Amino acid sequence: MQRQARGLVSGLFRRCPWTNQKWGASLQQEASVSGISAPSPTQLGQVVKLDELITRDRAEVAEIWLGYHADEKGGRVGSVLSADDYKTFIKRAKESPMFVFPMPKPHKGPGAYEAMLIQCQMPYVLITGLEEFKRHGEGAPPYLTLTHYAELLDSHGLTLVRGDIIHEKGIARDEARTALELTRAFYCSDEDYALVHTFNHKPASFDFGAVLRKLKLQQ
Repeated sequence: MQRQARGLVSGLFRRCPWTNQKWGASLQQEASVSGISAPSPTQLGQVVKLDELITRDRAEVAEIWLGYHADEKGGRVGSVLSADDYKTFIKRAKESPMFVFPMPKPHKGPGAYEAMLIQCQMPYVLITGLEEFKRHGEGAPPYLTLTHYAELLDSHGLTLVRGDIIHEKGIARDEARTALELTRAFYCSDEDYALVHTFNHKPASFDFGAVLRKLKLQQ
């Protein structure tokens, strides 16, 4: 994004307390998988100057949102869902709120991964390490939270997604983007969602190996 575009982007976003490092540290102590102190507000108007953003066309809104969350120093990632994908996602998140997937860890060797746990509490999705959850149960801090903003769904056919990295030692920024993309894929793809549905409704039949093979982490 060019310098002029970056200026436009930064001018549309509000300064918020959840970007403050001290506030973030206290959040890490308070957050839990079952009851999180939200890292981002539930209203889009508290994140951006909504009266200005809404005047942009669909493509520009997406470009502004993705551009803002592309800042590598921001501790966040962003995504955009189409109306169809969001409606599918929210329906399936309610129907099947939990899932496990492998986060590839190539620096640890070929096929290395860490199992991650997804829990949907819309408009939030919380992601943490499975072993972390096994050790601490509902007190396990999330590594990453995804917040979904649907205010532009009717006018622009878009839902804006913000991912906040809560535990930097638990998940790196490139891994946060992978987690964001995999969450969308597993819940929005009919083929992939079959695994999510089985995990929630027929756990005895769930094959984690199938997930590993899908992500080419196992032959």
